[in-house]
Amino acid sequence: MKRNLKSILLTSITTIMATTFISGSIFNATVFAGYNDKPKEVKEIRVNKNNERIIDYDEAIEMATKENSSLKEISDTIDFIDYSRSMMYRDNTLPELPDNGNYLVTAARFQKLIAVNGLNTQEKNLGISEDLTKLSIEAAVKSSMTTITALEKNYKLAKDALEIGKEQLSQTSTMYRMGMVSQIDYEKAMKEIANKEQELKQIELSIKQEYNSFRKLIGLKEDENFEIEYDIDFEPVEEITDMESYINTKIKTDLGLKIERANLDATEYGLNMFVDTGDGTEYEKRKLDNINAERSYKDNVKAKGNSIRNAYIGLKNSETERKVLESKLAQAKADFETAKVNYQVGNITKLNYDMANLAVIQAEVALEQHTLTYDINKFMFENTSLLGGGSPNNSSK
Repeated sequence: MKRNLKSILLTSITTIMATTFISGSIFNATVFAGYNDKPKEVKEIRVNKNNERIIDYDEAIEMATKENSSLKEISDTIDFIDYSRSMMYRDNTLPELPDNGNYLVTAARFQKLIAVNGLNTQEKNLGISEDLTKLSIEAAVKSSMTTITALEKNYKLAKDALEIGKEQLSQTSTMYRMGMVSQIDYEKAMKEIANKEQELKQIELSIKQEYNSFRKLIGLKEDENFEIEYDIDFEPVEEITDMESYINTKIKTDLGLKIERANLDATEYGLNMFVDTGDGTEYEKRKLDNINAERSYKDNVKAKGNSIRNAYIGLKNSETERKVLESKLAQAKADFETAKVNYQVGNITKLNYDMANLAVIQAEVALEQHTLTYDINKFMFENTSLLGGGSPNNSSK
């Protein structure tokens, strides 16, 4: 694919149900953890004719989620925060202050209140980060499965092109022996075949590397073979008549901006408290931090709005490009039908017929590649937390 799908984010705790495959048949099982427990559905494992596991999109997300270590770290950190906060409150000397009014507090009490507020903010952000990590995992799975699918389509196309190239070389070789083409043209034809063979090998290597990366993402062994099932239909994005309203709605649910908003709220906490010692510089510092945080938040909201707007424009432009690809495919099919008739009556050679057929395959692959690219860009647009602008995305392991 022309677009570098690997640039889209992407790596980042749902338990995968146990599965059983017996003698080529698939069985569903029901497991009871206890007399009063609801039965757990055991998910079936599907295999292809080579007895290789078939993994679809949803299953890959489940496996990658289970494999991801960041989610476990978030859970452990939240537990630690709960413990730390309980230790601060163990002597019941730390009541929360009302939200309004100004208060004079001791330095010790102020530090404890600020510390508890910091823990509360961190816990809130970790909850948001958990959702952001899960979204990043899904984006990583989509990116990897998209890349594998695109590479496999390119491989088939390159293989077909190589076969026709060999037919052309055979014809050129005959013409060269008969003195109908120059040595330069003959050597050029041979070089083109060598380039096609090298291209095919490079695609093979890329496919192998991508499968290895996908294995690590979903937690499979390096030597475990599998087949992915990833069928994407083209679905244009819904028309947006009021972009500003759409952006405002998305900004309210954007996970990165939620974290930044929580951090801004944290700087506002304590501005109604004054320490009974000191010269006031500490308060001025807190006030400055709040002003800077608010300015940063507004800048990120604006940047995110621009990213959403640009992403939508990009999708609409891509829809226009698709119409061109559809027109090229229709023309290639019409040309192939003409070539088929001419071949049947002996007006053209088998090579001409095969080249017309290859043109159809090329146009079909171009349209399929567009569908894959459009789908992942649409996913990013609908999940604005993955778009540039706003707070940096949470990175998954």
